[in-house]
Amino acid sequence: MIRSESLDIQLENRNGSVWLTLSGEFHNEQAPALRDKFLPLVNDGCRSFIVDMEGVTAIGDSVATMFLALQSTLKGKDCDIKFIFKNDVVCRAFLPYFNLVAIFPDAESLTKGSVIIDMLKRSGKAMTRKTGFRISRSVALFGLIVLSGWLLTLAYIINMQNGRIQQQHSEIMEMGQWKAAAEIDLEKMRDRLKPLEQLGIIKEAPKKE
Repeated sequence: MIRSESLDIQLENRNGSVWLTLSGEFHNEQAPALRDKFLPLVNDGCRSFIVDMEGVTAIGDSVATMFLALQSTLKGKDCDIKFIFKNDVVCRAFLPYFNLVAIFPDAESLTKGSVIIDMLKRSGKAMTRKTGFRISRSVALFGLIVLSGWLLTLAYIINMQNGRIQQQHSEIMEMGQWKAAAEIDLEKMRDRLKPLEQLGIIKEAPKKE
């Protein structure tokens, strides 16, 4: 057992996968130290990581993004990482990224395919012609969180595209204003050249297109 301030980290090997079981308070300043534990394990040949955070009681706002960046690094080294949790504290932290990481409610569901289907079975799903599906409150909450993650990601993409469109619109407006100012300056120059044209000093003032 490795103790890092208020965060307990238990490291073990199970069936070829490295398990990190975290419990206690996981603060932002503890994230870099935990992230740095993965690279030596990768160099030792570990390719599968499972992080169990069901016992985490508090979590910093940058912990989820740290794991997201770590996942990208591990994928570049042909490794994968999965997460186990279903408590409200960690679910709220990972809400925007539910469709980007592999999250399971418990260790048992890791080997049972679809997470949501497994949760439905374990919660006593009942389907009849009269009543249809009946699911527990916790399962409904989990499904809502997953759906919310997808919607938040979509909203972020739409908002980013709207920002680009507004920027392009502003640039077009600025170009239009510059063109109008240039035409005014050109007209003033024509007026100044007219006396010289009348005196024969110049042959012809520039024509307006």
